[in-house]
Amino acid sequence: MTEILNIGGEPVFDDLIVKIETHTYNPYANTTFDYSDEIRIPIQQQDLYTLPCESFLYVEGTLTVTRAAGQADNVVLGNNCVAFMFEEIRYELDGVEIDHCRNVGITSTLKNYVTVSSDRSVILRNTGWEPHNNANEYFNFCVPLNLLLGFCEDYKRVWRMPHVVLSEVNKLSMLRALENGRYLSMGFCSWDLYEYPLLQNTTKHSWAIKTATQLEKPRYVVFALQTGRKNVMSADTNRFDDCKLTNVKLYLNSEVYPYDDLNLDF
Repeated sequence: MTEILNIGGEPVFDDLIVKIETHTYNPYANTTFDYSDEIRIPIQQQDLYTLPCESFLYVEGTLTVTRAAGQADNVVLGNNCVAFMFEEIRYELDGVEIDHCRNVGITSTLKNYVTVSSDRSVILRNTGWEPHNNANEYFNFCVPLNLLLGFCEDYKRVWRMPHVVLSEVNKLSMLRALENGRYLSMGFCSWDLYEYPLLQNTTKHSWAIKTATQLEKPRYVVFALQTGRKNVMSADTNRFDDCKLTNVKLYLNSEVYPYDDLNLDF
């Protein structure tokens, strides 16, 4: 409230960034895509300031349902459907891999289930999160890259990247930092998925996972179970099963999480 008494203060104008424009980037020209093909969307410009955390993938197409006589009309786009179109996604800078995500559909679905609030899930419908479904109709989704990473003839895929235009003073400061040749630190969380394909038919099971080096430590662990869904077209792969689980514990060196038993009863 004391700010309202500062009647002699000068107005502050934020002109460090002149403007931000979103530009469209396409895959290599004259390229047709089929199943299991690699899609590369390059940005081959120099002296360019980009904002990858605000970029998004634009995907459009038509949902066409072909059914035999007597079959029900129950083909829909599942939750987080765009992510399940990709097996892996990588972000590279100057040929060096910065971040990657394997099994994009399952990984991003698990992460978003525990981090996306109910009000934000409504906003994310245009990204393919709990989308509205209409059979035999056109669809288009704008999927922010921050939903897929920590850092095909019927589909059109483009990458829309914000370009940042700096003021002259800040542009000079950035150029000096580049000319010095010193390394710039970028701290971010990377997502990784570990999958145990076939559990034994026992009441107890232990699974040892080799963690990373001292530089990379696990911050969060999301545990989920699925049964009878992988590679089954009629099953909903973005759903998970309880499998009559009663307890689960994570042992990290000498620590155990959670300390008490869960005593689950589904």
